[in-house]
Amino acid sequence: MSITLKNVSKIYKTGDIETIALKNINLEIEDGEFVVILGPSGSGKSTLLNVISGLDTPTTGEIYFNDIKISDYNEEKLTKFRREYLGFIFQQYNLLQNLSVRENVEIGSAVGKNPLGIDEVLKSVSMYEERNKYPYQLSGGQQQRVSIARSIAKNPKILFCDEPTGALDEKNGKQILNIIQVMNNNLKTTTVVITHNTNIAYMADRIIKMNSGGIVEVIENQDKRKASEILWE
Repeated sequence: MSITLKNVSKIYKTGDIETIALKNINLEIEDGEFVVILGPSGSGKSTLLNVISGLDTPTTGEIYFNDIKISDYNEEKLTKFRREYLGFIFQQYNLLQNLSVRENVEIGSAVGKNPLGIDEVLKSVSMYEERNKYPYQLSGGQQQRVSIARSIAKNPKILFCDEPTGALDEKNGKQILNIIQVMNNNLKTTTVVITHNTNIAYMADRIIKMNSGGIVEVIENQDKRKASEILWE
């Protein structure tokens, strides 16, 4: 699924004070593309992800997924669209503590229009043997892998990742990046990763650099690397 943004801006108002978080963003992401949005804290990259994915609404501008203009959707239609077509990976695992690993993943699978097999997904993230354990019995890296399994079980058309390795060490971080990369390669899932880590950007087809709420540079990556080849910061 492709993504198109036309003159998208986001302005937050607090009383009489306006803060411009995004300024006239024009961007096209192709179906199956792996894009990294790079920038320092406060550059607008997380706001951009939230607006693209329908977690927030633009103040002005238009957003299309294929030919579907989601910027015209009300909250009910946006929620249904996100549930059926989009996957999310955040730093926070957001697992349900009273459910097993398998039951957490089943929640993701249940809302998909064309879900993947749960056992297959658990094996792909190396969590099949822990399927009957509960989140409190798992390490941080394992919990993140379960969170990813829940996101990909519904077979999303687009996967949004906001600092997916931010709380992980190198070993676990690279495992997570490898899972994301394999899904993009094998299932052709359009993938958008937000990060401040310039090394992760080498995994992408294109790198979108942001600062002060705007896109300052778009780079076609001629040196695409595997997750295992990424230098760690």
